[in-house]
Amino acid sequence: MDEAQRTIQEAQGVAMMKRMKKIEKGLAVAAILAGAILAPRLVSAHHSSSSYDMEHPVTVKGVVKNMEWTNPHVFIFLDVKDESGSVEEWRVEGNSPNMLTRVGWKKEMINPGDALQVNGAPAKNGSKVMRLISLTLANGQKYDGQGFK
Repeated sequence: MDEAQRTIQEAQGVAMMKRMKKIEKGLAVAAILAGAILAPRLVSAHHSSSSYDMEHPVTVKGVVKNMEWTNPHVFIFLDVKDESGSVEEWRVEGNSPNMLTRVGWKKEMINPGDALQVNGAPAKNGSKVMRLISLTLANGQKYDGQGFK
């Protein structure tokens, strides 16, 4: 192979390397854009209230069976008597302990055996689950269940 052919091959190799770098940059930009577009949707899906009937909140009174003060959401399990006197367990989902603490909640304020009144959005599927809007203790003290007020 003569000098002219080697020079042409080197130039072609350099040109190919430049094209490959452009493709790599393009792929990196595409990956970043895809992440920027998809990340908010994934986060909002986690925090979606689509499984709850936010337009028709209900209020129930019951006795605390258990409370889970854990991330990402606080759960209160209430024994609630229905119209016939049968006890149904409701699972009440509040916001995170961090958010609830900001509006005055304390882990120790709710204990098994406490009487509570809760207002929230019931599950659309009819199960005894609700997204907490507000909570009233037996002494009449009311708390925001979302942690915003």
